[in-house]
Order: sequence, then structure tokens, then C-alpha cells
Amino acid sequence: MEMLHIREKADAIRARQRGRDIAKAIGFSLVDQTVIAYTISELALKLISFSEKGHMTIRQISPCKGEPASGIEIRLFDHFRGPSRMNIQWLEKLADDVELSHDQLRGTMITLRKWILSPLRVDSPNCAAGEE
Repeated sequence: MEMLHIREKADAIRARQRGRDIAKAIGFSLVDQTVIAYTISELALKLISFSEKGHMTIRQISPCKGEPASGIEIRLFDHFRGPSRMNIQWLEKLADDVELSHDQLRGTMITLRKWILSPLRVDSPNCAAGEE
């Protein structure tokens, strides 16, 4: 897991590039790499616009322990302790899984995950009703 402090535009660029590198290493398509980089960039720029700033972590994830990485997880930590200032509706269209949590002591945390779609594994033949 890599933690990136987001204070200025150069930090946003660094986070975006690191996210793209991780996505490429995992095996995401070029389109998905671009979507991941765009999402990281937008989140980082939102943090820069706030006076409290924040930080972000980016890491590879796998659905089950012991399996190779097949996804990326991005966590954004907004250090603002007031009501949440983040609107995550646009994120839900770009990520497979989005969570938002907020408390007065730690601020807002947004977690998003994007997975590589694996080919369908069929362990038994599919039969139409009545063909068993």
C-alpha cells in the first residue's frame, strides 16, 4: 500500500501516475487504466481545493487470499472534520464498489475498488430446464 499526501497539483499528478502504473501492472485494459487515472486525478483535485487537504492510499487487491491481484483499491481521506463535503454519485459510475464513511474526529473516507472482469468459469455444463 502506498500513501500519498495531496497538497498541490504536483501531488495529484503523482497520484494519478502511480494509480495508472499499478493498474497496468495488474493487467487492466488501457481504457480501464485511463478511467482509474481520471478518477484518482478528480479525487485528488477535490482534496486540493479544500484547505484541510488530505491523503490517498492506492494498492493492489485480490478477491481471495492467496490469489493474484485482480483489482485496485483507492482510499481518499479528507481531513475536514465537519459534515462530509464529498459527493460520490459520479464515482459509482466509474468504480465497481464505493463506500463512504464520515465521523467528526477523522473526517471523510471514501473507498473505491475496481476489478478486472475475469472470464466466466463454468465448472458444470449449463442445461436448460428439463435437460438435466
